[in-house]
Amino acid sequence: MSPETLLKTELWGDFILSSEVYRERVCLIAIDEAHVLESWGDTFRPTFARLGELRSHFPDVPYLLLTGTCTPQVLQHMTAKIHLPRLKLFTASPDRPEIYLEYKRSKDIFGEVGWLFNEIKTKGIRTRKTLIYVRSLSRGGNLYRDILGYLRQHAYLEEQRGFHNSHIALYHAGMTDKDLDYILKEFTKPESVIRLVICTIAFGLGINIPDIEVVIHWGACDSIMDYWQEVGRAGRDGRKAKALYYVTPGSLLQASDNMKELCKMMDKSQVKCFRESVLKHFIGHSSAPLAPECHSQCAECECLRCRCCNLCSATCPCHTQ
Repeated sequence: MSPETLLKTELWGDFILSSEVYRERVCLIAIDEAHVLESWGDTFRPTFARLGELRSHFPDVPYLLLTGTCTPQVLQHMTAKIHLPRLKLFTASPDRPEIYLEYKRSKDIFGEVGWLFNEIKTKGIRTRKTLIYVRSLSRGGNLYRDILGYLRQHAYLEEQRGFHNSHIALYHAGMTDKDLDYILKEFTKPESVIRLVICTIAFGLGINIPDIEVVIHWGACDSIMDYWQEVGRAGRDGRKAKALYYVTPGSLLQASDNMKELCKMMDKSQVKCFRESVLKHFIGHSSAPLAPECHSQCAECECLRCRCCNLCSATCPCHTQ
């Protein structure tokens, strides 16, 4: 159940705390996506910060905290909130090697991802499923309007204009539950009418659409944690995917210090591998050297360098000859 269901309803005080079954038989308290204790607990969903109250009511029950992305700072924050004096830490690399990464400064989305809009025009419902993340509702609304205006009749199935015939959807927390449910149910279908979703961070926890092939960030992410969480929406079924990160003018103003530093290093060409510069912030990651050279000598190279990121790809002999 959600923290709100547990701690902000009659279920908590009137049932669980007065129930012998709960007091005597609870054998595990599991918190999934535990990193939100740090990123949401003080602002967006403050009930997450109250999960530590469970320790006083179930002092001998073990806790299991699960997350796909954890930095040393997040770990410190989580364990302080829940108070875990006998913490056992089990880690694995958060890397998603099937996702190709690219970083770039830009201000012209039609110049950068015109290939996507041309694909919608020519392929319709065969277009690769794509997410475009924006950092605010206003930016998302403006982008949604501009893309619909650019595509015109091509934005719709068989030119039948309307919400349920559009290849483009806007997804944010301010929409009605009915519209959000429609977008999620439709986009989950392999042959979905919707091929591109412009979304805020609301398209996140609890959403699992396996066949998304492209994730585009239009504007800097608030943090490296947010960036990697959103990159992970792509290629969940194991297929090759792409994550394209475009830092737009002014978008770094509200970003965290670690994101500002990463982008600064990228802009000054002080980074050899974009993937490595992101993953080094997470617990569980250990650097592995890329293949020293490529032997295929072809234009469509699939070596480890070319599959990593735009910086590594540029060093492959196939691209430097």
